[in-house]
Amino acid sequence: MEISYARNDRIIRRKFYQYLIPTVLMVLAMQFGSLGDAIMVGNFLGADALSATSLAIPVVFFVEVPGFALAVGASIVGANYIGKRKTLEAGQVFKLSLLLSFLISLIFIPIGLLFGDGIASLLAGNFTGLTPLIAQYVKVYCCQAPLLAIGLVVAYWLPSDNSPNLGAAFFVIANIIHLAAFAIFALAAPKDVVAGYGVYVAAGCMGLGMLSGLVVLPFYFKSKARTADVKAPWKGAFSHFVGILKAGSVTGIFTLLSGVFYLIINIAATAFLTEGEMPVFAMLSNFSFVIDLFIVGVLQLMPSVISSLFGEKDYFGIRSVFRRVVLITGAITLILMAVSLIFPQLFFMIFGVDLQETIAVFHPSYGNDPMLVIRVYVISFLFYACNRLLANYYPSIMVNSPGITANVIRLGAIGPALIYVLMMNLGALGYAIGNVGMEALTFGLTIAFVFIARALHKLPGKGILCLPEAKKDAQCLDLSLPCEEQEMTKAVEEIQRYAEEVSKNETAAAMLAIATEEIVSNTIRYGYSKGTKAQYVDINLCFDGEKLILRIRDDGIAFDPTSFSPSEAGEFEFHGIDVVRDVASDFKYLRVLNTNNTVIEVIAAKK
Repeated sequence: MEISYARNDRIIRRKFYQYLIPTVLMVLAMQFGSLGDAIMVGNFLGADALSATSLAIPVVFFVEVPGFALAVGASIVGANYIGKRKTLEAGQVFKLSLLLSFLISLIFIPIGLLFGDGIASLLAGNFTGLTPLIAQYVKVYCCQAPLLAIGLVVAYWLPSDNSPNLGAAFFVIANIIHLAAFAIFALAAPKDVVAGYGVYVAAGCMGLGMLSGLVVLPFYFKSKARTADVKAPWKGAFSHFVGILKAGSVTGIFTLLSGVFYLIINIAATAFLTEGEMPVFAMLSNFSFVIDLFIVGVLQLMPSVISSLFGEKDYFGIRSVFRRVVLITGAITLILMAVSLIFPQLFFMIFGVDLQETIAVFHPSYGNDPMLVIRVYVISFLFYACNRLLANYYPSIMVNSPGITANVIRLGAIGPALIYVLMMNLGALGYAIGNVGMEALTFGLTIAFVFIARALHKLPGKGILCLPEAKKDAQCLDLSLPCEEQEMTKAVEEIQRYAEEVSKNETAAAMLAIATEEIVSNTIRYGYSKGTKAQYVDINLCFDGEKLILRIRDDGIAFDPTSFSPSEAGEFEFHGIDVVRDVASDFKYLRVLNTNNTVIEVIAAKK
């Protein structure tokens, strides 16, 4: 038997990969929608339209602030409530985030209609010929803001509530409709119509796709895997607003500062770049979508999976998930960097920009060529991935200050100033060098901030993960039990011994051991199909000074022992259920991350 502090990560590993594929598909579809939009604009509408939509990127970020902030905040808070088995509160969080995202985003409609032309003129700068195209994109994007916000909330919520496949389906459907509708228009409409209204359609197809993705909602409401109580009353729902806002603040600030950052950089681009450099700048402006296409799906596991584990205080599981996220993200980033460094000309082909024409008119005085600019920019991918990793991790454990600090440094202070100065002196090459410096400096300063804040006791836990050191926690027992009858007796003895040691209460320890044996024996006998190999039950036992709290997790057949009656006929024969109810002061169950999670509490403090 694997005893104290020898817990394995078999269950978490299986859950990780079960969530990984649909989450990657979800974000792949989401990011490909943005990237595919730029690719199709460049190929169907030309370099001017690509430059115009790239210059409109600040508006895109500003419009998406409410949606992303509330979507991520709700997914983190909701997953945390689910981990704590508070299903009613989770349902209130979902409903409140939908309502607020819609209401707040309504403000962008009058802004777009009344000020769209003025905003476009500001963004175009010296490239006045691009003003009408930018205005088209800005007006449409602002008018569909409420729909985009609702879509983001739904898509981010679904993986947090045991429905990662539906979350992936949302974005797959949304972006298939988005890109297909634009392609049909570009190929079927007369050329003069495409030239005159193409940017309008390119922007509007995004909203059409989001609307189409909402067809997954009925399946979520009917899903047996759903945990949140979507019929929860509105009374008391607004009490979660601060929690949602706090949890989503890092993402909200990141999105807002991204808009400010691109606004400043676009002003520099329209002031200092030549016509030959502008298409290259437009491509680089979309490069974040390229790397996000491959890594964000992996990173997005953390808000849903790690938040649930944090709610259960499963620090072992958090470390296991974080370690895998780092390995996969690192491997993907290095492969992407290698391909981009060796074949930078691929990006000209993808975005529909003529390489030879660009070389002919590229700014000669800086001694740089367009492919050199791309190669330099690609170096920033590694540091960018590290920054996105930390920005997704810390809010998942309800620690916001490192992420906020990193975003302020990266997008609100050093980054824009550094890149602006370099662009003023080195043009497009300065933009590439500035991005490398910005990302590297941000990563280093974020790590320094975490260690300094911990030394000053401003952040909890140990190490860069800000988690308790499990091996030094004298009040918890963490183990994994093979699903074998002969091992169960040893595990129960270990649990009883440890419970008695920490609580000094022989009676409570014995009662807890009885409850453990009943739950685990039922899992061993009925939880897995015959012939299934290498199955484990994870057990965590903690003493809080008053109660012994036992958490039991398995990924077998869904079974709620708290609602089971011995008189029920069926697959299970849980004869000891009344014994567990008698010995436990509290007895809870929840299906989290598609695993059975049972919590048994026994009063241990002697009066």
